[in-house]
Amino acid sequence: MEVSLPQYGLVALVAWGVWSIFRRYAAFAALQNIPGPPSYSILTGILPIAIHSLFDPDGWEFHKTLEEHYGQVTPHLFVFDPTALHSILVQDADAYEETQEYQTLYGLLWGPGFFACGGEEHHRYRKISMPAFATTKIREMIPIFYEVVEKVLVLQFYHRHSPERRNGTTFSPLLPHATKIGSSAFRRFIVEIMPWKTLHRARNIVDQMHSTTMDLILSKKEALARGQLDMTDDAKDIMNILLKGNLTAGEGLSLTDEELVGQTGMIISAAADTTSSALARMFHVLSLFPDVQKKLRAEIVESPEHMNFDQLGSLPYLDGFVHEVLRLYPPVTPVMHRETLKDTILPLSTPLTGLNGKAITSIPIPKGTTVYIAIGAANHNRRVWGDDALEFRPERWDNGKAATRTEKISGIYGNTMTFMGGERSCIGFQFAVLEIKIVLSVFLRHFKFSVADSDGPGSVTWKIPGIIAVPTVDGKVQLPLAVENVEH
Repeated sequence: MEVSLPQYGLVALVAWGVWSIFRRYAAFAALQNIPGPPSYSILTGILPIAIHSLFDPDGWEFHKTLEEHYGQVTPHLFVFDPTALHSILVQDADAYEETQEYQTLYGLLWGPGFFACGGEEHHRYRKISMPAFATTKIREMIPIFYEVVEKVLVLQFYHRHSPERRNGTTFSPLLPHATKIGSSAFRRFIVEIMPWKTLHRARNIVDQMHSTTMDLILSKKEALARGQLDMTDDAKDIMNILLKGNLTAGEGLSLTDEELVGQTGMIISAAADTTSSALARMFHVLSLFPDVQKKLRAEIVESPEHMNFDQLGSLPYLDGFVHEVLRLYPPVTPVMHRETLKDTILPLSTPLTGLNGKAITSIPIPKGTTVYIAIGAANHNRRVWGDDALEFRPERWDNGKAATRTEKISGIYGNTMTFMGGERSCIGFQFAVLEIKIVLSVFLRHFKFSVADSDGPGSVTWKIPGIIAVPTVDGKVQLPLAVENVEH
C-alpha cells in the first residue's frame, strides 16, 4: 500500500512526540533517583510542598534540613554543589537565565532594566551601568558617605540610612519614594481588578516615583544641554555617570528615557533594602556578641576618624566581621532561580549516591527546567567551610581570606554566594560593602549596642516575607536594641 506524504508527516510527528515524552521521562527519572525529602504527592512527588517551603518566610528549618541531611543537589534541583554552581553561573552560563516569571515581575515593578531581561539586552543595561560602580568612582564617594552617615539619627538609622546614602551621591529628588518603586501600569492594573484603598495609595506612590524619576532624567539632560552637568571623568554623581555612559554607548546600545527610568528604579531598590537589612543584622549580631563588638570598636577607635578606601580595607577585624555576617546571614532570599534555555548536563564536585545505589556524577537537565541556586546553603556548606560552617567566627577571615577547604565557590565576594557570581552578579557589591564599613566605623566609634532589657536574645526572629530578610518580634517588623553613648 502506498503511503502518502501526510501519513509520513503524521508518523514523524508521533515519533517526535514519543521521543520528547521519553526524554522528559528519562530526565524526570534521573531527578527522582536523587536522594531528597519524602514525596508528598503521588502525581507530583516532592515538588509542590518542597518548592513552597523554599520560599516560606519561616523556611529556614527546611533549608537547614536540605543542607544537613541530603546531598549538595536535591530532586527539585536545590543546588549548592560548588562545581554545579560554577557551571550554572560561569562555565555554562549561556544555558541558564533568570526565569521568565521573575523577569516579567521585575518589569512590572520597575519597567525595563537589567533585572527584567536576559541575554544581549541584559549585557546592554549592565554595560551602561558598570562605570558608575567602578572602584575609582567608589573611592571618590567616601567623603559623601561620611557626611551623610554622621547626620543620620540613631532612631531613624535602621530603616532610612541606605536610601539617604544614595541621596548624597545621586538621587536627591527620589529619596522620599526610594523604597516604593514600581510600575504605574502594574499598580494601576491591580487597582482596576481589586478595588482596595491600600492599592490606590500604592498606585499614587508609584506614579509619583515614575514621574519624579523621569523629571530628574529630563532635568539632567537639560543641564547637560546648557553645559551645566559634570560629564568629565571626575564626575561623582551616579546619575551623571549613567548618562555619560549612555551617551557614549554607541548606536543601538544607548537607553531610552523610559529605560533609564526603569534602570534607575532597579538600582535604587536593589541597593536600599538589601544594605539596610545587612546592617540591621550586623547590629543585631553585635548586640549578641559583646566581645566581638568590643574588639571591633577597639580596632576602629585606633584608626583615623575619616578613613579612605585603602584604610577601610586595611582593618582586618572589620573586614572579617563584615565577611562573616554576610556569609552566615545573607540579606536576600536564600534561593535564586534560573531556567535552562537548552538541554544541559549539570556536573558535580561530589558524587551523589542515587536511590538505586549507583554513583551520580552529573545530572541531565532538560530545557525549561527551573534550577534553584541555594545561596544560604552554599555559604553554610561544610565541605567548603569546615565543620564549624554554621558558627559565627570572624577569625576565619584572618589575612583577608576565608579559612575554607579546597573547594571554591564562584561568588564574587570572598568565596561566598551572597552577591552571586557570573554575569548576573551584584553590580554594586563594592559600593554596598564600603557603605556598610563606613556606617559601622562611625556608629561603633560613638555607640554601644546591646539586647534590649525587655527582650531576651531569642526574641528577635528573622524572616524572609519577600526578597529581603527582616527582623521581627511577635510577628511585627522591628529590631529592639539598647543604644548607649561610648566614652573615649
